[in-house]
Amino acid sequence: MASAWLTPGRLLLLFCAMNMLVYIDRGVIASNGVNGDKASQQGLPAYGIVGEFGLSLTQDGFLATAFMVGLLISAPVFAEASKHYPALRLMAVGLGAWILSTAGCAFSFGYTSLMICRMVVGLGEASFVSLASPLIDDTAPPARKSRWLATFYLCIPVGYAAGYILGGLIAPALGWRAAFLLEAAAMVPFAAFCAVGPPLDLKGKPQHTGSGDSSSGEGKGLGDKVQHGVTAALADLKTLAKHPVYVLNVGGTAVYTGVLGAYAYWGPKAGAQVFSMSPEGADLKFGAITVVTGVLGTILGGVALDRVGSTMTNALAICCISNVVGALMLVLSFAVASSFGMFAPFFAVGQLGLFAIQAPSNAVALWSVPPLLRPFGMAILIICIHLAGDVPSPPALGWLQSKLANWRLSMSVCSLFLLLAAVIYGAGGFMARRGPDYRQTSQATDVGDTVTEPSGDSGHLPLLNEEQEASPI
Repeated sequence: MASAWLTPGRLLLLFCAMNMLVYIDRGVIASNGVNGDKASQQGLPAYGIVGEFGLSLTQDGFLATAFMVGLLISAPVFAEASKHYPALRLMAVGLGAWILSTAGCAFSFGYTSLMICRMVVGLGEASFVSLASPLIDDTAPPARKSRWLATFYLCIPVGYAAGYILGGLIAPALGWRAAFLLEAAAMVPFAAFCAVGPPLDLKGKPQHTGSGDSSSGEGKGLGDKVQHGVTAALADLKTLAKHPVYVLNVGGTAVYTGVLGAYAYWGPKAGAQVFSMSPEGADLKFGAITVVTGVLGTILGGVALDRVGSTMTNALAICCISNVVGALMLVLSFAVASSFGMFAPFFAVGQLGLFAIQAPSNAVALWSVPPLLRPFGMAILIICIHLAGDVPSPPALGWLQSKLANWRLSMSVCSLFLLLAAVIYGAGGFMARRGPDYRQTSQATDVGDTVTEPSGDSGHLPLLNEEQEASPI
């Protein structure tokens, strides 16, 4: 049976591959090879997206953030739908839209059509990022939850960096459009798995009997269902707002994500100009540093949290300290370094600190809210960190650089915002001493969880059986 093959460890590996492809797309469009540049005064020809469509720095920055439109609209919808439909089936719908929109980028004929495709990319991403981490949290062994989440989230920096590298290699050889076609093709088998694999449910999900439960909106017209969904989402939002640890964690993560997004988009281009590197060389070097520090930093954050005790207070303390370290090292890397050889160690340590935040901050988002609200909580987290973080930060940094005309100063100013994130995380850690940890409620419902065949009218599989899992991750 498919459910017998799909152990928790294999589910984690599948989610990691999907997550990496999502962020490869982010790295591809930010790479110098795909992103490109206008013709230079030294006689170098225009190339890439910027060169072909003649974009300004601000327009270029908006390309990195256009996905937020689709994400903002669809993330709460998928989170609410997860109360009524299997999580993997919802992922299949979203990833199908992601495949079509990334392929559409390859056929764009101007800035407007490309922006529309990038907006739809966010719709597909929303289904995956809001549901995958709760499923991982459900199926991971209790003593290794932080490490499993770290494994999942390390695919973000690795995917970004791989996107830099692939964009720098593919675009000169096949053109920038080919990079989007290749990543769309790579996602097809994963979307197919979500469509035909076991229809897994999340813990805490109410079990509907199929007898016309009015709370689910069954048997009602479309207008009633929409009204019910909006009412339920607003009620969930009010509940989340009553959890100060969750709110402060979202605030700190939004500021941190803004800095990370600005570095992810502008870092290779800033490094290429400050240290007189070729665009392809900057893609490869920044990509290599990001891969190494992303893997090591994300794993370090997860392992450290498991070792010191995976409490919310400890998780937020790690986030606070890591932001301070990241701010100091990144400012030194751009403000002081006179060569790339001097820049690289400071930059690597700064990135190591930033990526150590990934697992602890997302763990707090899952543990600080009731189990049933985890998908909606992750959806709101994702919306907030993008809307207040890496959506405005690339165009804002592009605008700042257009005024200052000094990448060293612009990147240093950007890095100082990490100190604000540290203060917010610190306040969250203080509140977490008295705040409830909802893992206790979730674990109380774990007794007797097994993989079963669908029964009654639900047609859903509740959870994977942890006894199937022998992974040492």
